[in-house]
Amino acid sequence: MRRLLPVLLMTTSILVAACEQSSAEVMPQRQEALAARFEPTAFTVEVFGHGRPVIFIPGLGCPGAVWRDTVAHLEGYEAHVLTLAGFAGTPAITGPLAATTREQLARYIRDRRLDRPVIVGHSFGGFIAYWFAAAEPALAGPTIVVDSGAALGGEDADANAAVGRQARGLWRDADDDQFSQQVRTIFGQMAARPERLAPMLELVAKSDRRAIGDAIYEQFTTDLRPMLSAIRSPVLVVLADGGLQDGMRTHADKVPDHRVVVIPGAKHFVMLDEPDRFYAAIDGFLEAHPRSSDAPIAAL
Repeated sequence: MRRLLPVLLMTTSILVAACEQSSAEVMPQRQEALAARFEPTAFTVEVFGHGRPVIFIPGLGCPGAVWRDTVAHLEGYEAHVLTLAGFAGTPAITGPLAATTREQLARYIRDRRLDRPVIVGHSFGGFIAYWFAAAEPALAGPTIVVDSGAALGGEDADANAAVGRQARGLWRDADDDQFSQQVRTIFGQMAARPERLAPMLELVAKSDRRAIGDAIYEQFTTDLRPMLSAIRSPVLVVLADGGLQDGMRTHADKVPDHRVVVIPGAKHFVMLDEPDRFYAAIDGFLEAHPRSSDAPIAAL
């Protein structure tokens, strides 16, 4: 036994040293893996539910909560609800918001290994949805654009920029009272059921006015129409029953696989004004384009 004791002590020391070395190698790898998780700066994300992934992008100044009822309606989906930087009280970023969101959304999808998520965007978010589907055809699943076009201006780029600068100044240069009044007046006219929009306006009024102005300017000076023919995903365009629908239809016609649905009686906030008709449109579209269970996740 006395002869075995030194051997046991030596063996124990070797095992302890080996364990310490192994832990020292494993822990940094775990920390590195955690540190590598991508966290976007162009938007914040709330995730609800489980199932087929769907990404919701709200419009100008709006919080992700504008999609709350739609998220509750969808069963069997994992909803990734965005709020864009500078909107609804979130910190703004420098640089073009739509372009940065489109780039970071691609990285977010790869990082979270989302398999061709459904993309849903309203207004400014619909503009981003068009852009993402055209620029990232391997990542985008079925795309739903709600009352939005692929450009705000016409064919004259200089004229578009001039109007964009004027619109940007209207928001960026407003004082606190003017900004709050503009939110109530301009946004308030965009809903047929203003009582449903009212809770959102309080959050819109917390937006960074420079972020709103810059986003409008970016939309006036970015023409996505030449890109629309590159979209490979099926696209549903849900439009308000108003005077802008003809122009938006013309944009949608450039998408190879598309369908346009006009919701009678709805203004710009279609999903709040006529939720049942809106749900019927998106339900039918998603049923027609089910998740492909055997499709590989896009390469990282």
